Amino acid sequence: MTSHTDAIDARDLANLAQVRDLFAHADPVPSDLAERVKFAITVHALHAEVAELMDSARLVTRGTDAKVEPTPTDSVTFTAASVSLMVSAGPDDSDDTDDRVRVDGWVTVPGAQVEAVTTEGSSSVVSDANGRFVLDDLPHGPVHFVVTDPGNEDMRPVITPTIQI
Repeated sequence: MTSHTDAIDARDLANLAQVRDLFAHADPVPSDLAERVKFAITVHALHAEVAELMDSARLVTRGTDAKVEPTPTDSVTFTAASVSLMVSAGPDDSDDTDDRVRVDGWVTVPGAQVEAVTTEGSSSVVSDANGRFVLDDLPHGPVHFVVTDPGNEDMRPVITPTIQI
């Protein structure tokens, strides 16, 4: 043998292909694996905390079953170790075509910055002294929220799962 490529011949390659096909059939790679890995890497890079959806029976979020489409929701609560976030979505009164959504919300950290990340980009607002906030003119579709506290450098960003509004 003169190189490492001489160690594998055509029969070895055929056997490896059969093993690959066997595992592809018996235990296929999840269709959303790449998306979940990118999300996990983003969360790790941000040193963020992921909020948990509290009332999952009321809506469907993007999950492991790629055939399940998200359904619109009216009100959702998320919780994490450092913060809780409640959002209610409804039609934007300033939009006559019902193409836009208004999100009214409450966060347990007064003065927190709440960012809504949508397919069109992001929109952010700072909550008032009671934790209330309003995000106007959001598009219908998937959205996730990022909560940060500008006054507290020790608080990690909190990212919610994606929901449909």
